[in-house]
Amino acid sequence: MTTLAALEKGHEFPPASFDLSEEWVDAYVAAVEDEAIGALDGGFVPPMAVAALAIRALLENASLPPGTLHIGQELAFTAPVRRGETLTVAARIASRGKRAGWALIAVELRVAGDDGTVMTGRVTLSFPAAEGTAV
Repeated sequence: MTTLAALEKGHEFPPASFDLSEEWVDAYVAAVEDEAIGALDGGFVPPMAVAALAIRALLENASLPPGTLHIGQELAFTAPVRRGETLTVAARIASRGKRAGWALIAVELRVAGDDGTVMTGRVTLSFPAAEGTAV
């Protein structure tokens, strides 16, 4: 498996699908220990659960280099998601740079279900840049 360090700006990840199963959503809600999330009714999925699975689906195609830091994210949730739905994430490396011995990568995400886009966003990661690494 390749790492993010080997991918260039413009790289498009293959679309990856994931299921929001009852079991996984229940485990997520229990893990975050947030009473407000636990009070959701109507079978809705917490938005950050969608983000977590989208990022996990991407990492099945490219691993994180040692020392990777999650610098931040900007996420927009455009539609509610229900338990049991299958979503697909599309992503590309929007920018890549190097500063003070660290590589910085921004990955743009779009998550969609049968009825269209449910989440868009950008995740920024940084990791130690290897000598001779291209920007």
